[in-house]
Amino acid sequence: MRLFIMKLGGSAISDKSRPLSYREDWVRNLGNLLATSIKAGDKFVLIHGGGSFAHPMALAYGLSRYRDYDQLTGVSFTSAILHYLSMKLTITLASMGLPIYPLRTGSVYVINDGKPQLLIEPIHIMELLERGVIPMLYGDVVLSDEGFSIISGDDIMLDLGLRLRPTASIFLTDVPGILDANGNVIKELTRTSIISERFTRHIDVTGGLIKKIQSAVELAKYTRTYLCAIWDLGSINRILNNEEPINCTRFLPY
Repeated sequence: MRLFIMKLGGSAISDKSRPLSYREDWVRNLGNLLATSIKAGDKFVLIHGGGSFAHPMALAYGLSRYRDYDQLTGVSFTSAILHYLSMKLTITLASMGLPIYPLRTGSVYVINDGKPQLLIEPIHIMELLERGVIPMLYGDVVLSDEGFSIISGDDIMLDLGLRLRPTASIFLTDVPGILDANGNVIKELTRTSIISERFTRHIDVTGGLIKKIQSAVELAKYTRTYLCAIWDLGSINRILNNEEPINCTRFLPY
């Protein structure tokens, strides 16, 4: 069995400059590719981000760090909007014949000491795959030892990648890879290069991006790991067929 873990980043499924926008056309195009791959016997676990649905809400209520009771309505609203986005994705893909099985992340993960803790055994996810469905999780507000915390899709991607050891892991965004200062795709990123001064000068190392890169490089110890554009179906298809893509960034663990 060939297993792929795929993260649909917030920018891949929504326009982050427009609240509650949904890139249904990109999702459908990806769905067609997944359907073909599934017919060939491949299995998938999907994870999605919050994009323009959850990020504004989480920011407004300061949910990156739980402090007091007044934030609890923010927990409610953010959880609800993430569930809504997950249902939109489920309905889009299921209407194309893809048997998505959505899992509410807050029911299967908590955060302790700043680290994700899976509440179910990985074998349960494998059993879902064996029954023919596509498990789908998402970044969410979850219980933590500090009250509530946000677990990102990248956190889930790394945790499940280490547990399930897929054939490949693919981060999907709205750009064709990690870009250098001239807008060119960096074909390979290593652990050494991401801590170099030259690297940090030449790309936008915002907190979110650098954390994503660090997660991807760590994951690359155990599985082929890439960052691609959701609209670059040719490159995604090459990865699914054990070939190197044209326009993506591959992460290497050394």
